[in-house]
Amino acid sequence: MYDLAQAEGQTFARCAAGRWTCWMLLGEFDCAWRESDALQASGAADTNLFWDGLPFNGKTVLLRTLHGYGDAIQFIRYAPYIRQFAQKLIVQTHPELIDLISTVEGIDEVTTWPDENCTSPWQQQIEVMELPRAFRTVVQSIPAQVPYLSIDRRRVLESRQRLRLHEGPNIGVLWASSNYDVSRSVSFRNLSRLFLTNKCRFYSFQRGEERAQLARIYTENLVHDTALHSPGPMDTAADLLNMDLLLSADSFAAHLAGALDVPVWLMLPYKSDWRWMLHRSDSPWYPGMRLFRQPVAGDWDSVIDLVQKALHEGLCE
Repeated sequence: MYDLAQAEGQTFARCAAGRWTCWMLLGEFDCAWRESDALQASGAADTNLFWDGLPFNGKTVLLRTLHGYGDAIQFIRYAPYIRQFAQKLIVQTHPELIDLISTVEGIDEVTTWPDENCTSPWQQQIEVMELPRAFRTVVQSIPAQVPYLSIDRRRVLESRQRLRLHEGPNIGVLWASSNYDVSRSVSFRNLSRLFLTNKCRFYSFQRGEERAQLARIYTENLVHDTALHSPGPMDTAADLLNMDLLLSADSFAAHLAGALDVPVWLMLPYKSDWRWMLHRSDSPWYPGMRLFRQPVAGDWDSVIDLVQKALHEGLCE
């Protein structure tokens, strides 16, 4: 396969990356790690790799979260595993996530960029998305103990007062993912028909320019806009803990809810990210998550039909 791909002008590294993604989608993580090992041994590995492959024993380790917010939240679960071996664990993360990350067990210090903010000397570094490989994770050994983030009870009670919760099921919704992959964003036109479900009350967790779409259907009786009073991730976390369910596109909020042990129904495009694997309706990363997948590319109608049916059979019957 390598020979054929290279004959078509593809590099060894690019071929290996494609095979890695296929193994991860199939849930064959051990094969993916062997692919990564071979790539690194070849000298063709991505120069953005931080982990040198050596153990963490007795060292001060700097854990960097250089990808998106959702990636940081998903893989920070490994912090206690590093701390079992390391003498000290420092996490360098996005400024907006410092308070959240600080609640994770096993972390001694949390800082942000630039590197000068990290005042403690360290002996080894690793990027957060390298951790599954470092610990040779397979599907059966994914650290899935939730919650691994914690929010102050006072903040949750304050959120409860702001939200004016409904007596029936309270459901958070988020339809637009980041611009990184617009195919993840759910059609708001299709999603909005769910808001007519009488026994449920909906709360928008949408941020960014797509939030303006609420004006097309917005009334206090249909959707409450949490962005009006919850500007930061800690506020969002407190709001999520007051929800019975988050219905979301592939987004930071979905990872945050999963890490807080809030039930999540995740709406996925036909070509979804490797972490959700193939043909699964659940996620071993988040025990309280249920996956709703497009049967063909672009078909959000079928996804919303399935969600609507599940709501009527469960929460909003």
